[in-house]
Amino acid sequence: MPIMVKNDEARRGLWDLSRAHRILDLEGHNDMSLGHCSMRDPWERGVWLKRGNIGLEEVHENDFILLDFDGNILAGEGVRHLEWPIHTEVLRARADLDFVCHTHPHWATLFSCTREKLMPLTNEGCWFTGPPPHYLTTSDLIDTPQLGKDLAECLGRGEAAFLRNHGIVSVGRTVKEMTLCAIFLEKACRAQLRLAASGLKHTPPPADEVEKKRKNIYPRRAIDNFWDYYNRRLDRIEGTLGVDKGENQ
Repeated sequence: MPIMVKNDEARRGLWDLSRAHRILDLEGHNDMSLGHCSMRDPWERGVWLKRGNIGLEEVHENDFILLDFDGNILAGEGVRHLEWPIHTEVLRARADLDFVCHTHPHWATLFSCTREKLMPLTNEGCWFTGPPPHYLTTSDLIDTPQLGKDLAECLGRGEAAFLRNHGIVSVGRTVKEMTLCAIFLEKACRAQLRLAASGLKHTPPPADEVEKKRKNIYPRRAIDNFWDYYNRRLDRIEGTLGVDKGENQ
């Protein structure tokens, strides 16, 4: 089935989403052909999801399939990821969101094996309005609508969740928020686990300071700036490697 993208703005959204996959690959979220991000269809037909059987670093703007909220393929070519219900159920439950990501980054996946609360020890940890919850229903694939609903309930109004012994989910109103959330979650987990392994005493900043830091460090202009930085980094690395960046240049 051909890709049914109704205007240039929507096509740009898929182009940005493809770049988000490749940025996340550079930031340690790659795991063979596993991991996938999605975008709510602007016309409420469902969800644009990365097709299966390709890695994050291989995703370009035509590598998406359009699913309705029951998982039926409406457009696009390729295999549907088994964990499509993560995306449909989170977006069904959260009208305030347009983007969902599920990956298996090293440090955050290790952190998902614990029941510890993520602390705002570093600037990256201050991104989150509270400790991301641990989804405990299963460590297996979230491959049914009911499991997706359970995850959406666990996520609540948060920005991310740990999937027990499995990986993470990050969300955002924009592709920028979703991507930065996933990057910062991995960095915050790495900092906390390494600090715990050091045996050194450590404490997070007080709650009022964390809230202030969140507002000061991550205003809209900073989010735009960080997104632009990661895109420049992607361009430099792909340019050096001679990687085809896709059609929308």
